[in-house]
Amino acid sequence: MTHSEILENLLKRAVANLSAKKQKKYSKIIVTNIDILLDNIDNNKSLVSALTTSLLEKTVNPQQDVRLHKKKFENGYSARVLDTKVTTPFFKKYFQKYSNKESGFLSLVTRADTPWTLSEGTNIATRTKKELLSFLEILDAVENTKIKAKDTLMYIFEKLHTLSLQQKMIFDETIETSDFIDIININSVLSMLHKHFSMKLSSRLPVIAIYSIYQQLFKQVKRYYSKILRPLNVHTSADKHGYGDIEVWNKNDTPFEIVEIKHNISIDRNLVFDVAKKSENTGIERYYILTTAKDNFVSTEEEEFIKKFTLKIQKNTNLDIIANGIFTTLKYYLRFIDDYKEFIKTYTTNLVADSKKSTEIKEFHILGWQNILKKHKLC
Repeated sequence: MTHSEILENLLKRAVANLSAKKQKKYSKIIVTNIDILLDNIDNNKSLVSALTTSLLEKTVNPQQDVRLHKKKFENGYSARVLDTKVTTPFFKKYFQKYSNKESGFLSLVTRADTPWTLSEGTNIATRTKKELLSFLEILDAVENTKIKAKDTLMYIFEKLHTLSLQQKMIFDETIETSDFIDIININSVLSMLHKHFSMKLSSRLPVIAIYSIYQQLFKQVKRYYSKILRPLNVHTSADKHGYGDIEVWNKNDTPFEIVEIKHNISIDRNLVFDVAKKSENTGIERYYILTTAKDNFVSTEEEEFIKKFTLKIQKNTNLDIIANGIFTTLKYYLRFIDDYKEFIKTYTTNLVADSKKSTEIKEFHILGWQNILKKHKLC
Protein backbone atom coordinates (compact mmCIF):
# COMPACT_ATOMS: atom_id res chain seq x y z
CA MET A 1 0.00 0.00 0.00
CA THR A 2 1.02 3.62 -0.52
CA HIS A 3 1.64 5.95 2.41
CA SER A 4 -1.80 7.51 1.96
CA GLU A 5 -3.53 4.13 1.79
CA ILE A 6 -1.87 3.05 5.02
CA LEU A 7 -3.22 6.10 6.86
CA GLU A 8 -6.68 5.58 5.37
CA ASN A 9 -6.65 1.90 6.35
CA LEU A 10 -5.53 2.59 9.92
CA LEU A 11 -8.19 5.26 10.33
CA LYS A 12 -10.90 2.85 9.11
CA ARG A 13 -9.71 0.23 11.58
CA ALA A 14 -9.67 2.77 14.40
CA VAL A 15 -13.24 3.89 13.62
CA ALA A 16 -14.37 0.26 13.34
CA ASN A 17 -12.89 -0.51 16.76
CA LEU A 18 -14.74 2.42 18.29
CA SER A 19 -18.01 1.48 16.56
CA ALA A 20 -17.72 -2.11 17.76
CA LYS A 21 -16.71 -0.84 21.21
CA LYS A 22 -13.57 -2.94 21.12
CA GLN A 23 -11.30 -1.93 23.97
CA LYS A 24 -7.86 -2.58 22.55
CA LYS A 25 -5.18 -2.36 25.22
CA TYR A 26 -2.41 0.02 24.36
CA SER A 27 0.95 0.42 26.03
CA LYS A 28 1.09 2.92 28.88
CA ILE A 29 3.85 4.71 26.95
CA ILE A 30 1.45 5.29 24.07
CA VAL A 31 -1.56 6.28 26.15
CA THR A 32 0.26 8.64 28.52
CA ASN A 33 2.22 10.52 25.87
CA ILE A 34 -0.43 10.67 23.15
CA ASP A 35 -2.99 11.89 25.67
CA ILE A 36 -0.66 14.76 26.60
CA LEU A 37 -0.21 15.69 22.94
CA LEU A 38 -3.88 15.45 21.97
CA ASP A 39 -5.21 17.09 25.13
CA ASN A 40 -3.15 20.11 24.08
CA ILE A 41 -3.45 19.78 20.30
CA ASP A 42 -4.77 23.34 19.89
CA ASN A 43 -1.28 24.55 20.74
CA ASN A 44 0.83 21.86 19.08
CA LYS A 45 -0.89 20.53 15.95
CA SER A 46 2.46 20.71 14.16
CA LEU A 47 3.89 18.19 16.63
CA VAL A 48 0.93 15.85 16.11
CA SER A 49 1.36 16.09 12.34
CA ALA A 50 5.13 15.51 12.59
CA LEU A 51 4.59 12.52 14.87
CA THR A 52 2.01 11.03 12.48
CA THR A 53 4.47 11.50 9.60
CA SER A 54 7.29 9.87 11.57
CA LEU A 55 5.15 6.88 12.59
CA LEU A 56 3.93 6.48 9.02
CA GLU A 57 7.49 6.41 7.68
CA LYS A 58 8.44 3.87 10.35
CA THR A 59 5.52 1.68 9.28
CA VAL A 60 6.58 1.75 5.63
CA ASN A 61 10.36 1.64 6.22
CA PRO A 62 11.10 -0.10 9.55
CA GLN A 63 14.88 0.30 9.06
CA GLN A 64 14.65 4.10 8.94
CA ASP A 65 15.47 5.94 12.16
CA VAL A 66 12.67 8.49 11.99
CA ARG A 67 14.31 10.70 14.58
CA LEU A 68 16.64 11.70 11.73
CA HIS A 69 13.95 13.79 10.05
CA LYS A 70 16.17 15.64 7.54
CA LYS A 71 18.24 14.37 4.64
CA LYS A 72 21.17 16.47 5.86
CA PHE A 73 21.51 14.08 8.81
CA GLU A 74 23.56 10.94 8.16
CA ASN A 75 21.07 8.20 7.17
CA GLY A 76 18.26 10.74 7.45
CA TYR A 77 15.16 11.22 5.29
CA SER A 78 12.94 14.18 4.34
CA ALA A 79 10.04 14.08 6.78
CA ARG A 80 8.82 17.47 5.61
CA VAL A 81 8.26 16.24 2.05
CA LEU A 82 6.23 13.28 3.32
CA ASP A 83 4.28 15.52 5.67
CA THR A 84 3.46 18.00 2.89
CA LYS A 85 2.47 15.37 0.33
CA VAL A 86 0.65 12.87 2.55
CA THR A 87 0.02 13.79 6.19
CA THR A 88 -1.24 17.35 5.76
CA PRO A 89 -3.73 16.42 2.98
CA PHE A 90 -4.90 13.49 5.13
CA PHE A 91 -5.55 15.76 8.11
CA LYS A 92 -7.29 18.32 5.88
CA LYS A 93 -9.62 15.57 4.68
CA TYR A 94 -10.45 13.92 8.01
CA PHE A 95 -9.38 16.27 10.82
CA GLN A 96 -9.48 19.70 9.20
CA LYS A 97 -9.56 21.56 12.50
CA TYR A 98 -6.12 20.18 13.35
CA SER A 99 -4.54 20.37 9.91
CA ASN A 100 -1.68 22.69 9.03
CA LYS A 101 -1.99 25.01 6.07
CA GLU A 102 0.94 23.53 4.14
CA SER A 103 2.99 21.36 6.46
CA GLY A 104 3.56 20.58 10.11
CA PHE A 105 7.26 21.28 9.56
CA LEU A 106 7.07 25.06 9.77
CA SER A 107 7.13 25.52 13.56
CA LEU A 108 10.26 26.19 15.61
CA VAL A 109 10.31 22.61 16.92
CA THR A 110 9.65 20.73 13.70
CA ARG A 111 12.02 22.71 11.51
CA ALA A 112 14.90 22.71 14.00
CA ASP A 113 18.21 21.27 12.73
CA THR A 114 18.26 18.83 15.62
CA PRO A 115 17.67 15.06 15.62
CA TRP A 116 14.63 14.09 17.67
CA THR A 117 16.54 11.98 20.17
CA LEU A 118 15.92 12.31 23.90
CA SER A 119 19.44 13.60 24.44
CA GLU A 120 19.40 16.27 21.71
CA GLY A 121 15.72 17.00 21.13
CA THR A 122 15.09 18.29 24.64
CA ASN A 123 17.38 21.22 23.85
CA ILE A 124 15.00 22.56 21.18
CA ALA A 125 13.58 25.93 22.26
CA THR A 126 9.81 25.78 22.79
CA ARG A 127 7.17 26.98 25.22
CA THR A 128 5.53 23.54 25.18
CA LYS A 129 8.28 21.47 26.82
CA LYS A 130 5.83 18.91 28.22
CA GLU A 131 4.41 18.15 24.78
CA LEU A 132 7.87 18.08 23.20
CA LEU A 133 9.04 15.51 25.76
CA SER A 134 6.02 13.28 25.02
CA PHE A 135 6.76 13.58 21.30
CA LEU A 136 10.40 12.55 21.85
CA GLU A 137 9.48 9.71 24.22
CA ILE A 138 7.14 8.18 21.63
CA LEU A 139 9.83 8.28 18.96
CA ASP A 140 12.42 6.88 21.37
CA ALA A 141 10.10 4.02 22.33
CA VAL A 142 9.38 3.23 18.66
CA GLU A 143 13.08 3.16 17.77
CA ASN A 144 13.85 0.95 20.76
CA THR A 145 10.96 -1.44 19.87
CA LYS A 146 9.11 -0.76 23.11
CA ILE A 147 5.99 0.13 21.13
CA LYS A 148 4.79 -0.33 17.54
CA ALA A 149 4.30 2.56 15.13
CA LYS A 150 1.00 1.13 13.85
CA ASP A 151 -0.44 0.80 17.35
CA THR A 152 0.49 4.38 18.10
CA LEU A 153 -1.16 5.63 14.92
CA MET A 154 -4.29 3.61 15.73
CA TYR A 155 -4.53 5.21 19.16
CA ILE A 156 -4.00 8.69 17.70
CA PHE A 157 -6.83 8.13 15.22
CA GLU A 158 -9.17 6.66 17.85
CA LYS A 159 -8.61 9.71 20.03
CA LEU A 160 -9.00 12.19 17.15
CA HIS A 161 -12.18 10.51 15.90
CA THR A 162 -13.69 10.54 19.40
CA LEU A 163 -12.75 14.19 19.78
CA SER A 164 -14.37 15.00 16.42
CA LEU A 165 -17.61 13.24 17.44
CA GLN A 166 -17.73 15.16 20.73
CA GLN A 167 -17.22 18.44 18.90
CA LYS A 168 -19.94 17.58 16.38
CA MET A 169 -22.43 17.09 19.21
CA ILE A 170 -21.52 20.49 20.66
CA PHE A 171 -21.72 22.14 17.23
CA ASP A 172 -25.12 20.61 16.45
CA GLU A 173 -26.58 21.57 19.83
CA THR A 174 -25.30 25.15 19.52
CA ILE A 175 -26.80 25.62 16.05
CA GLU A 176 -30.07 24.06 17.22
CA THR A 177 -30.20 26.41 20.21
CA SER A 178 -29.79 29.43 17.91
CA ASP A 179 -33.06 28.47 16.19
CA PHE A 180 -35.05 29.12 19.37
CA ILE A 181 -33.69 32.41 20.67
CA ASP A 182 -35.94 35.30 21.64
CA ILE A 183 -34.08 38.47 20.60
CA ILE A 184 -35.87 41.66 21.66
CA ASN A 185 -33.73 44.48 20.26
CA ILE A 186 -30.30 45.68 19.16
CA ASN A 187 -29.16 46.07 22.75
CA SER A 188 -29.88 42.39 23.40
CA VAL A 189 -27.66 41.42 20.46
CA LEU A 190 -24.87 43.74 21.56
CA SER A 191 -25.05 42.41 25.11
CA MET A 192 -24.70 38.83 23.86
CA LEU A 193 -21.70 39.71 21.70
CA HIS A 194 -20.07 41.75 24.47
CA LYS A 195 -20.23 38.75 26.81
CA HIS A 196 -18.81 36.48 24.14
CA PHE A 197 -15.95 38.82 23.20
CA SER A 198 -14.95 39.06 26.88
CA MET A 199 -13.86 35.41 26.92
CA LYS A 200 -10.14 34.66 26.86
CA LEU A 201 -8.33 34.10 23.55
CA SER A 202 -11.26 35.73 21.76
CA SER A 203 -9.59 37.89 19.07
CA ARG A 204 -11.26 35.85 16.30
CA LEU A 205 -14.80 36.37 17.62
CA PRO A 206 -15.27 40.05 16.64
CA VAL A 207 -13.92 39.25 13.17
CA ILE A 208 -16.60 36.59 12.74
CA ALA A 209 -19.27 38.95 14.10
CA ILE A 210 -18.44 41.72 11.62
CA TYR A 211 -18.19 39.17 8.79
CA SER A 212 -21.65 37.87 9.73
CA ILE A 213 -22.99 41.43 9.65
CA TYR A 214 -21.57 41.90 6.16
CA GLN A 215 -23.31 38.73 5.00
CA GLN A 216 -26.61 40.30 6.08
CA LEU A 217 -25.77 43.72 4.60
CA PHE A 218 -25.03 42.11 1.24
CA LYS A 219 -28.68 41.05 1.09
CA GLN A 220 -30.10 44.51 1.81
CA VAL A 221 -27.68 47.39 1.18
CA LYS A 222 -27.34 48.70 -2.39
CA ARG A 223 -23.70 49.65 -1.86
CA TYR A 224 -22.79 45.95 -1.96
CA TYR A 225 -25.08 44.70 -4.75
CA SER A 226 -22.32 44.24 -7.32
CA LYS A 227 -19.55 43.39 -4.84
CA ILE A 228 -17.93 40.19 -3.61
CA LEU A 229 -17.45 39.35 0.08
CA ARG A 230 -14.29 37.25 0.20
CA PRO A 231 -14.09 34.21 2.49
CA LEU A 232 -12.44 34.76 5.85
CA ASN A 233 -8.72 34.07 5.97
CA VAL A 234 -7.10 32.08 8.74
CA HIS A 235 -6.42 34.66 11.41
CA THR A 236 -3.00 33.51 12.64
CA SER A 237 -0.14 35.82 11.69
CA ALA A 238 1.75 33.06 9.88
CA ASP A 239 -1.16 32.40 7.52
CA LYS A 240 -2.73 35.83 7.25
CA HIS A 241 -2.49 37.62 3.94
CA GLY A 242 -4.30 40.31 1.97
CA TYR A 243 -5.33 43.82 3.00
CA GLY A 244 -7.32 43.17 6.16
CA ASP A 245 -9.45 40.79 8.22
CA ILE A 246 -12.54 41.26 6.05
CA GLU A 247 -12.37 42.16 2.38
CA VAL A 248 -15.02 43.32 -0.07
CA TRP A 249 -13.88 43.28 -3.70
CA ASN A 250 -15.17 44.53 -7.02
CA LYS A 251 -16.06 42.03 -9.71
CA ASN A 252 -13.04 43.16 -11.72
CA ASP A 253 -10.82 41.64 -9.00
CA THR A 254 -9.82 44.88 -7.26
CA PRO A 255 -10.28 45.70 -3.55
CA PHE A 256 -13.25 47.93 -2.65
CA GLU A 257 -13.77 47.98 1.13
CA ILE A 258 -11.56 46.55 3.89
CA VAL A 259 -12.00 45.99 7.62
CA GLU A 260 -9.15 45.56 10.08
CA ILE A 261 -10.16 44.52 13.60
CA LYS A 262 -8.06 45.03 16.74
CA HIS A 263 -8.94 43.17 19.93
CA ASN A 264 -8.37 45.10 23.17
CA ILE A 265 -5.92 47.41 21.37
CA SER A 266 -6.68 51.14 21.35
CA ILE A 267 -6.27 52.92 18.02
CA ASP A 268 -3.30 55.23 17.52
CA ARG A 269 -1.91 57.18 14.58
CA ASN A 270 0.54 54.41 13.65
CA LEU A 271 -2.32 52.04 12.85
CA VAL A 272 -3.84 54.70 10.61
CA PHE A 273 -0.47 55.43 8.97
CA ASP A 274 -0.07 51.72 8.18
CA VAL A 275 -3.52 51.59 6.58
CA ALA A 276 -2.84 54.68 4.49
CA LYS A 277 0.47 53.21 3.33
CA LYS A 278 -0.79 49.76 2.32
CA SER A 279 -3.84 51.26 0.60
CA GLU A 280 -1.79 53.44 -1.76
CA ASN A 281 -2.59 52.85 -5.44
CA THR A 282 -5.01 49.99 -4.64
CA GLY A 283 -8.34 51.63 -5.48
CA ILE A 284 -9.73 50.86 -2.00
CA GLU A 285 -12.57 53.30 -1.30
CA ARG A 286 -13.14 52.69 2.38
CA TYR A 287 -11.02 51.16 5.13
CA TYR A 288 -12.37 50.50 8.62
CA ILE A 289 -10.14 50.17 11.68
CA LEU A 290 -12.33 48.79 14.46
CA THR A 291 -11.38 47.92 18.02
CA THR A 292 -13.00 46.11 20.94
CA ALA A 293 -10.94 48.19 23.42
CA LYS A 294 -13.02 50.08 25.97
CA ASP A 295 -11.01 53.20 25.16
CA ASN A 296 -11.24 53.24 21.37
CA PHE A 297 -8.30 55.64 21.07
CA VAL A 298 -5.14 55.86 23.15
CA SER A 299 -6.00 59.47 24.08
CA THR A 300 -8.35 62.31 23.20
CA GLU A 301 -5.46 64.13 21.54
CA GLU A 302 -4.69 61.09 19.38
CA GLU A 303 -8.34 60.82 18.36
CA GLU A 304 -8.36 64.46 17.24
CA PHE A 305 -5.14 63.99 15.29
CA ILE A 306 -6.56 60.89 13.55
CA LYS A 307 -9.76 62.74 12.60
CA LYS A 308 -7.76 65.53 10.96
CA PHE A 309 -5.37 63.12 9.28
CA THR A 310 -8.12 60.93 7.81
CA LEU A 311 -9.91 64.01 6.44
CA LYS A 312 -6.68 65.05 4.73
CA ILE A 313 -6.22 61.51 3.29
CA GLN A 314 -9.78 61.50 1.97
CA LYS A 315 -9.35 64.90 0.35
CA ASN A 316 -6.06 63.96 -1.32
CA THR A 317 -6.71 60.33 -2.32
CA ASN A 318 -10.48 59.67 -1.94
CA LEU A 319 -9.65 56.91 0.57
CA ASP A 320 -12.14 57.04 3.45
CA ILE A 321 -10.45 55.70 6.62
CA ILE A 322 -12.91 55.16 9.46
CA ALA A 323 -11.49 54.46 12.93
CA ASN A 324 -14.10 53.44 15.48
CA GLY A 325 -15.15 51.14 18.29
CA ILE A 326 -16.55 47.82 17.18
CA PHE A 327 -19.73 48.02 19.26
CA THR A 328 -20.56 51.48 17.92
CA THR A 329 -20.15 50.06 14.42
CA LEU A 330 -22.18 46.94 15.18
CA LYS A 331 -25.00 49.08 16.57
CA TYR A 332 -24.99 51.17 13.40
CA TYR A 333 -24.92 48.15 11.09
CA LEU A 334 -27.67 46.30 12.97
CA ARG A 335 -30.07 49.11 12.11
CA PHE A 336 -29.92 47.96 8.49
CA ILE A 337 -30.92 44.41 9.39
CA ASP A 338 -34.58 43.38 9.52
CA ASP A 339 -34.17 40.12 11.44
CA TYR A 340 -31.78 40.06 14.38
CA LYS A 341 -32.39 36.34 14.88
CA GLU A 342 -31.07 35.72 11.38
CA PHE A 343 -27.87 37.55 12.27
CA ILE A 344 -27.46 35.47 15.44
CA LYS A 345 -27.99 32.27 13.45
CA THR A 346 -25.42 33.43 10.87
CA TYR A 347 -22.90 34.27 13.59
CA THR A 348 -23.47 30.86 15.21
CA THR A 349 -23.07 29.02 11.91
CA ASN A 350 -19.87 30.92 11.14
CA LEU A 351 -18.46 30.18 14.60
CA VAL A 352 -19.01 26.47 14.10
CA ALA A 353 -17.64 26.54 10.53
CA ASP A 354 -14.52 28.40 11.68
CA SER A 355 -14.01 26.01 14.59
CA LYS A 356 -14.11 23.05 12.19
CA LYS A 357 -11.34 24.58 10.06
CA SER A 358 -8.85 25.78 12.66
CA THR A 359 -8.00 25.89 16.35
CA GLU A 360 -8.58 29.65 16.70
CA ILE A 361 -12.13 29.07 17.88
CA LYS A 362 -11.82 26.86 20.95
CA GLU A 363 -14.39 24.42 22.26
CA PHE A 364 -14.97 26.70 25.27
CA HIS A 365 -15.87 29.54 22.88
CA ILE A 366 -18.62 27.39 21.36
CA LEU A 367 -19.86 26.24 24.78
CA GLY A 368 -19.73 29.81 26.06
CA TRP A 369 -21.84 31.02 23.14
CA GLN A 370 -24.22 28.11 23.64
CA ASN A 371 -24.77 29.23 27.25
CA ILE A 372 -25.36 32.81 26.12
CA LEU A 373 -27.92 31.58 23.59
CA LYS A 374 -29.72 29.51 26.23
CA LYS A 375 -30.21 32.59 28.39
CA HIS A 376 -32.08 34.18 25.47
CA LYS A 377 -33.97 31.04 24.54
CA LEU A 378 -37.76 31.06 24.21
CA CYS A 379 -39.54 29.29 27.09
